[in-house]
Amino acid sequence: MALQSVGSGWEARPLQSKASMSVATGVLSATQVLDLVQAAAAAVEDESGWLRVGERTANKVEVSIRDMTRESTEPVLHFDVEVDRAVGRVTVRTTITTYVVKSGGMSKMVPMAKRKIVGFTAYRDFMDKYSGMLQRADPAAHVSFSGDW
Repeated sequence: MALQSVGSGWEARPLQSKASMSVATGVLSATQVLDLVQAAAAAVEDESGWLRVGERTANKVEVSIRDMTRESTEPVLHFDVEVDRAVGRVTVRTTITTYVVKSGGMSKMVPMAKRKIVGFTAYRDFMDKYSGMLQRADPAAHVSFSGDW
């Protein structure tokens, strides 16, 4: 079951669901930063997670993660890589849109904010690879991370 939120508001979501990356570049075009999403996804080698790049528009790429340790082939985490264009600058942001939390055994007793998101290690690995590729393409790019890193 994929969740967009539990209860009401940000407070009822796992802290990991707020993890994101923001990038500002004055050198790379929106097309170039979105092209790097495919390369970063292909570079992720997580034992439990498999990334699939989905629909792409001029401003966004959708990515899903399948947990290879589960029998189900349904993705356990979806995130977007969105681009915003401004004069002389492109800003990129990753956002987790839906996710599955660990819910078996003792996990049911853990408060929602502290629950772990299934496939999160693959998401974090993607952010590492993607930020590295962006910084190699534009050494002056400003990369920042937020949320439960």
